[in-house]
Amino acid sequence: MKSMKSTRLRTAQPGLDNLAKNLERDIASDITHIQDININKDPQQRAPALDLSTVATTAPPEMSAPNPPTRIFGLQDAPTYYPTEKEFLEPLKYIESIRADAEQAGICKIIPPKGWKPPFSLDTEVFRFKTRIQKLNSMEGETRTNLNYLDQLYKFHRQQGHPVYKIPQLDKRPIDLFRLRKEVAARGGYKTVTAGKKWAEIGRGLNYTRKQCTSMSNALKNAYINIILPYEEYLAKQNNTSVNGTTSPTGKGVKREASADSRPDGPDSPTSKPAVVPETRKSKRLKKEPVSYADSVPSSPARSERTSSEPVSAKKEDAQRVPASGQCEHCHTDSNMEKMLVCDSCELGYHTYCLNPPLHHIPKTDWYCAKCLIAGEDFGFEEGEEYSLSSFQQKCNTFKKQWFEKYGYTDGKVPEDVCEREFWRLVENAYETVEVEYGADLHSTQHGSGFPTVGRDTGNKYATHPSNLNRMPVLPESLFCHIKSDISGMMVPWLYVGMCFSTFCWHNEDHYTYSINYMHWGETKTWYGIPASDAIKFEETMKQAVPELFEQQPDLLFQLVTMLSPERLVANGVKVLSLDQRPGQFVVTFPQAYHAGFNHGFNFAEAVNFAPPDWCKFGLECARRYKEHRKHPVFSHDELIITTALDDPSTSTAVWLQAEMKDLLDRELAARQKVLEDVPAIRVVVEETDRAEEEVQCMHCNTYIYLSQVGCDCSTKVTCHDHISELCKCDTSKRFLRLRYSDKMLQGITQNVLDTASTENNSK
Repeated sequence: MKSMKSTRLRTAQPGLDNLAKNLERDIASDITHIQDININKDPQQRAPALDLSTVATTAPPEMSAPNPPTRIFGLQDAPTYYPTEKEFLEPLKYIESIRADAEQAGICKIIPPKGWKPPFSLDTEVFRFKTRIQKLNSMEGETRTNLNYLDQLYKFHRQQGHPVYKIPQLDKRPIDLFRLRKEVAARGGYKTVTAGKKWAEIGRGLNYTRKQCTSMSNALKNAYINIILPYEEYLAKQNNTSVNGTTSPTGKGVKREASADSRPDGPDSPTSKPAVVPETRKSKRLKKEPVSYADSVPSSPARSERTSSEPVSAKKEDAQRVPASGQCEHCHTDSNMEKMLVCDSCELGYHTYCLNPPLHHIPKTDWYCAKCLIAGEDFGFEEGEEYSLSSFQQKCNTFKKQWFEKYGYTDGKVPEDVCEREFWRLVENAYETVEVEYGADLHSTQHGSGFPTVGRDTGNKYATHPSNLNRMPVLPESLFCHIKSDISGMMVPWLYVGMCFSTFCWHNEDHYTYSINYMHWGETKTWYGIPASDAIKFEETMKQAVPELFEQQPDLLFQLVTMLSPERLVANGVKVLSLDQRPGQFVVTFPQAYHAGFNHGFNFAEAVNFAPPDWCKFGLECARRYKEHRKHPVFSHDELIITTALDDPSTSTAVWLQAEMKDLLDRELAARQKVLEDVPAIRVVVEETDRAEEEVQCMHCNTYIYLSQVGCDCSTKVTCHDHISELCKCDTSKRFLRLRYSDKMLQGITQNVLDTASTENNSK
């Protein structure tokens, strides 16, 4: 699920059950109000209704998993559970009852009791959504690293005046230039490989054999010299200079051979029919304006196998463009703008005479600065188009039918294992780019919920059912009942409208919370899960597999944009399980469990987070990790714990809360003591009222410091106890330590919880 904006917690109030009920009713009322606004805003914009008889609304009977498993990569199935009607009335207690077993898989499937069939309650004539565009091979980590390198490689050659239009082939397949580069580097570089006559060894590393291609060594050497070596020399020179700019590699000591598109044919040399250069990522600034298909029949499928690389036409003189920063990045002046060259990727500017070597004229083709030629861009999804459900259904069905017709499936009905294998083939293929669209992370407060809600569907029994996702986060067993409803992003469901191959990449939930996903209708959604016990091993494997991506984006795992094949993970000892979710079924993900997956076709799902007591230890660990990576948290973990202590005086809560409060007290008193030791003369101020969020957030690491902040009289900015030196340069006499609760008050709150818990122990 998507990262949410931060939230504030409710102040202590009695009557927890009533609060939860009122909260759910308020949310439902807000959703209904929003839907009414949407309907009344422009009645002429109503789209054709979605015919629910054209989508699957029930799942076929579950089949027992074969042994040994036949799923791709040999993955085992995650467990499936069947609660009784009574158990299903208390969903969080039921999940707690299966936790010991299910959390070992990271994910599980829950099939509701027979007869539980909530109606789909969205107005499909009003519902509209925007998609995000997904290029399948750009999401897989290793493939994206490959594409990033090719992107930079082609930019370099185009800038040098000899663009690479075609990739040389060997054994009737394109040479993998990125792997060729890595194989040569692993053996000491070009000179060492050539001197040691290791080109045949490199060919075997690329899965070629002399029997298949007699000129293998020469073909690989030629490809390396003509395409890879000039760029590697450029990189080496850039690493040895502090000047930003471009250079033209001299290739000293290496004789440039025939270009890739003019080399004479040979039986096994790069052929006269080389592979066309694959399409690489578009510049982020070249996003097309979104188009609405909400009320019309969509055009052809979102299939992109565009692999053309036509010569770049002359561009407008850069003298007409202004660099993003308004000045030269080298001399930091804004003079001589007519001599300013603007990078076509990052849009930063450089005077032609500040480059090394200087340029005497503005290039007529695209030009990229040294930084972009070396590092590339951060990856993210582009915004797609706007659809109604009926128009998106037509697009999805047309795409899937046309895609699988070439495999003999003419009616659009494709076996699940065929779809799964084709998905991974496309994800891992650098030379076949396929675009799909995904209506992901659609907030139900804006679009409405697929479940019946109290304010909108009065009298519907499912509106108040505890397993309705609108109610589940604020049930008394979830700590989220202590979070305000008006600005919370974690207690309100999110909607997901899928098409064939649309993907959710590897991630775990915000603050390592639980999540639960319900499929209302449509085609299968395949999930892959990694238990919390293997989370660190998963992260290490990701970093080993794609170090270049982590160097470029250290917080890559927070971005939800990267896939890595389960095959690679399993080979590195990571435990990966899978399951197939079908209409009317729930999927639960457990704290810190990584999960990913894809859709087999047009479907509609809804998901939400919740946080029962056993989540607390995971939440604290996640807060520490956010601090380490300077990631903005969604809420204050400590505020949630202490608000629970003040808000819920029950014995059952005190029993599990006592350990959390003791830990909070110890951590907070130690942090305050550190501040007093570091700044002995600091003023201590107690404020018994809440401040705005930005006034209780560390300006350096972004962590929420609800219980105490270090500040200065010169501004409203504050820091945690670890980053006082980042605050300002003022004299320490202006510093203050602001406390939400005094030490004595904190100790009193903790003691009250301990005393309440002891009454339970004494009664046993």
